[in-house]
Amino acid sequence: MKMPNKRCLDTRSGYSLVEVTLALLVVAIGITATFALFPEGLRAARASVDDVEIGMFSEYVFTTLELAAALDGEGWNISGTRTLRTRALSEDHEDGSLLRTGTGNVFYWIPQDYSLGDGDYEAARVAGFWTTAFTYDLEITSGVLSMVVLRVWPGEVRGSLDNARVFYREILAGR
Repeated sequence: MKMPNKRCLDTRSGYSLVEVTLALLVVAIGITATFALFPEGLRAARASVDDVEIGMFSEYVFTTLELAAALDGEGWNISGTRTLRTRALSEDHEDGSLLRTGTGNVFYWIPQDYSLGDGDYEAARVAGFWTTAFTYDLEITSGVLSMVVLRVWPGEVRGSLDNARVFYREILAGR
């Protein structure tokens, strides 16, 4: 039987430095691409939450205005919303009204039914805690049939008209 050459036994197989470097480069590119998707996902999630909250806010505004029109009749106006505060949305503006017409109004959604863990349901209001803020423009064309246009932006800053969520409703005053 012939003995194998000693040199053949010492030969080791493996990856070269170039192959390892290329493999690490491919992995790094993949990880970088994956991490680049996270901020876009967070932006999409925030936009989705904003759309839902703005839809709820617009429904709240229109319901409040319809109640004021139903209670006050043909002479209803925005000041009639003062008495129509709900428990969850009961923070007044400086002038005592709940909603205001005009541009650049900010509405703070203050969760007064949240106890912040201590059982004090007024603690959120006292602490100035708010969960969401909207900037809105409210236009009301009064008459027997009032036309209401509501433009809403998420946050405390009014954006451009192109970025506004626009809602329209016709309100018939109660007789």
